[in-house]
Amino acid sequence: MIPLFVVMKFRTRRQRQFGLWLPLFLVWLLLLPLVLILLPFFVIGGLIVKMNPWRMLATCWQVMAGLKGTHIEIENKKHALWLHLV
Repeated sequence: MIPLFVVMKFRTRRQRQFGLWLPLFLVWLLLLPLVLILLPFFVIGGLIVKMNPWRMLATCWQVMAGLKGTHIEIENKKHALWLHLV
């Protein structure tokens, strides 16, 4: 299953911390028409370079599904950012 939410937490230099939940499922819904338009070009490109386009689509889906549970932490002296894909 692809990630549906991203949890972001920020820390400022004054040690203030706040979090934000962003719904990724809305992003996926907005990108769906673009993906459907580009799908024939993706399939044709895969056939031109002699790769199985269905296997390429399956691999892309597996990479997207593999993002679920990813933790990213970025920190320096002044600020910190923490991301978690749910």
